[in-house]
Amino acid sequence: MKEKHFSLGGEILRVDLTSGEIWTEPTAKYSAKLLGGRGVDEWILYHEVKPAVTPFDPANRLIFGTGVLVGTLAPCATRHSIEAKSPVTGGIGSGNSCGFFSPELKFAGYDHIVFQGKSRAPVYLWIDDQHVEIRDASHIWGKTTWDTDGLIKEDIGDKRIQIACIGPGGENLVKSACIIANRARAVGRCGLGAVMGSKNLKAVAVRGSGSIEVAHPNRFMEEVDKAWERVRASPRADSLRTFGTYGRALALNEACLSPVRNFQADFWDPQKLKKATPDFYKNEYEVKRQGYFACPLYCSHVYRIERGPYAGLVCEGFEFNDVWNFLNRLDIDYPPAVIKLHSLCNEYGLDQDSSSCTIAWAFECYQRGIIAEKDTDGLKLEWGDHSVVVELLRKMAYREGIGEILAEGSKRASELVGKGSEKYVICLKGQDSMEAMRAAKGWALGCCVSPRGGTHTRGANLVELSHEIIPPEVAQKVWGIPKVEGPLSYENKAKLVVYYERLQAILDSLGVCMFTSTWWSPDLLGPEEYARIYSAATGREISGEELMIVGERIHNVEKAFNTLHASFGREDDYPPTRFLEEPISSGPLEGERLLADKWGQMLNEYYELHGWDKETGWQTRRCLEDLQLGEIADELQVTGRLIS
Repeated sequence: MKEKHFSLGGEILRVDLTSGEIWTEPTAKYSAKLLGGRGVDEWILYHEVKPAVTPFDPANRLIFGTGVLVGTLAPCATRHSIEAKSPVTGGIGSGNSCGFFSPELKFAGYDHIVFQGKSRAPVYLWIDDQHVEIRDASHIWGKTTWDTDGLIKEDIGDKRIQIACIGPGGENLVKSACIIANRARAVGRCGLGAVMGSKNLKAVAVRGSGSIEVAHPNRFMEEVDKAWERVRASPRADSLRTFGTYGRALALNEACLSPVRNFQADFWDPQKLKKATPDFYKNEYEVKRQGYFACPLYCSHVYRIERGPYAGLVCEGFEFNDVWNFLNRLDIDYPPAVIKLHSLCNEYGLDQDSSSCTIAWAFECYQRGIIAEKDTDGLKLEWGDHSVVVELLRKMAYREGIGEILAEGSKRASELVGKGSEKYVICLKGQDSMEAMRAAKGWALGCCVSPRGGTHTRGANLVELSHEIIPPEVAQKVWGIPKVEGPLSYENKAKLVVYYERLQAILDSLGVCMFTSTWWSPDLLGPEEYARIYSAATGREISGEELMIVGERIHNVEKAFNTLHASFGREDDYPPTRFLEEPISSGPLEGERLLADKWGQMLNEYYELHGWDKETGWQTRRCLEDLQLGEIADELQVTGRLIS
């Protein structure tokens, strides 16, 4: 009789695409120490992928992970993580998304899938509860993610199955390729779609008919009811229901956090922004709101375009990133174009953050005469021309013409182009960076120190933008600081970053959405609330403080992977040069920039909080042993990259 493990599917599915062998192992051997989702994924990746393995080597792992709470009624417990060695940074590759895929996998009995090897021909994995098989995918290779979703459902004869797949971007090993579920939910950044393509794996399709059992049902439902009510009552959560993540567009522009023309400015022309306000998108294009499994937020909105060159398009998942990526960054002031570009990224399986950044780099190179029409297949890369961006996304996905260079990302593209083009690359640890940073110091620090190479979802904070309304007693209770300083201050920002690094690791490992947490608003759910839900679900008692220690452990596993595989150190935790040397050129904070000496002091504080060495940025034996990671300390010491 199978041993019962509460709140888990119970098994890790292993698939060797080279040999075709499929087997399982129990999840419980990992879950107590790393929770699940991202935490367990990273642990497996660290131990099974050695530094000599390259990202497209068959020995690289591609790991899908559901969170511990996924499949339960915990609010927004619907997320999955995917990890691999990144072809973009050479270090940790990690992404997270929502949808129905993760709970369906859990209902089939699996908490994780670990892929290794490479198939000789295109395949997809079909999971029907305990029946698992590798199927031929030659008839869908070359198809978009939208077509792939429909064709596999036709193959299986069930429209309700859940599918995660790649598009042409992943097949062609585009460095910004992502993995799409539900036609709109992207596991983006880090080139994970390209790793999937390198294995000739087109998709994972799953149907699950099981259920998830919790240890203490009555206690669990009491905690869940309180959590749902807290989310329902939050004004900030309500803004998500109304506008989605785009609701703060005007405020963030006033805060000079709008990347304009490849960060030549951080403040977008208000007259242009008036054409694309949250109210405008809602009133002009919204068809309905979309929520996924156990979601009290319904923050995803479905839009339909009725008129103009993109008439007839219906798509879902429009996020604030779209505004930054295609309105601000490329200076496009035609609102329907942004919906079109968003949908193309989903169809091609391209991460829109990285893709738009690379295109913006190319636009600036064109602006400055570094490249010309003879280099761009006759295209005029002029700011605001959305038709050109449509064509460039297609060229990138299929590696056609200039798309062959852009598919490598701006850092590698600049090395190929030369002629001073590297000056206009905005990247972190080799990955294109999409966030404006000069006007918010804590936000900037969180983006720059992120192990996966940029991103605001691994430690960057939003609370500094709301500092005036946060009482000192809340600041002390939640973050352990006297008060939250404004965004231009460097004081205590390292503490905020470390707090949110730990919290985000927990959220990704529990499988819950960050918009239900104190990352989005202090009145939402924090470590103590999640700890009570977790304890009731699993039967393993844990406090909020202990949960945060697990978050620190997960973060240190990622840090160690980067040290061994990519040799990242202190120098890789600094912002792009443009943000240090060029001030904001317009808007309320004109003249503001990041200061190198202040940054260094903030970085020192950040390392001290983690227990890492300030000179090198490397980990110490003491910090790793305190986190029960002594074996990792031993490995780092052998390579000479541990501070004793």
